[in-house]
Amino acid sequence: MHKVVKVLNVHSGAKIFKHILTKAAKHLSVIVFYILLPVQPILLTVVFFKPKFILNYWITISKLLIYIDALKEGPLDHYFTDVVGLENEVPAHIEGSCIKCGNCCLNKRCVFLEQTSDTEFECGIYTSAFRKFSNCNSFPLNAQDIARYDCPSYYITSAPPSNKVTSNAGYGVHWIQPSGYTPKVNINKNAVASDS
Repeated sequence: MHKVVKVLNVHSGAKIFKHILTKAAKHLSVIVFYILLPVQPILLTVVFFKPKFILNYWITISKLLIYIDALKEGPLDHYFTDVVGLENEVPAHIEGSCIKCGNCCLNKRCVFLEQTSDTEFECGIYTSAFRKFSNCNSFPLNAQDIARYDCPSYYITSAPPSNKVTSNAGYGVHWIQPSGYTPKVNINKNAVASDS
């Protein structure tokens, strides 16, 4: 009995320490973002080879301020806790596909988000090697991700299907982009496994 209590105390102590480290990393990141704010358009231009950041310096600064505020609302906590710290459980299976609504990009407040049509957006640094180290590369990691950004196209299922079927999105689910970002799902119940 005494050993069980001791193990629980060590576990909760480690969890508290991890929580403190997460909060410290979040606050330090925000401070660094603000300190580097005047030179960030230059850094972004050099790192991502996109001259628009420096050519539109004041617009970039304005977008960066919005971006930093959006990061403080939870994505930094999520990154340091869930992505780096692997704290939360990953659900058994996430299905769906991106419909380019821009919601997951800090609710359309990401400095890298580019509008491609009236209803579609895309990441301006999607092909960058640096993106794989970001919060973005893990979306959606869990149900909280989907809920945080009111994602209209990804959803949690309890388990992956037992067989593969022929479809555009896998598993017989086809996403259709209607107006207003509310997806319609057509489930192909007659789909069969494909050998090709």
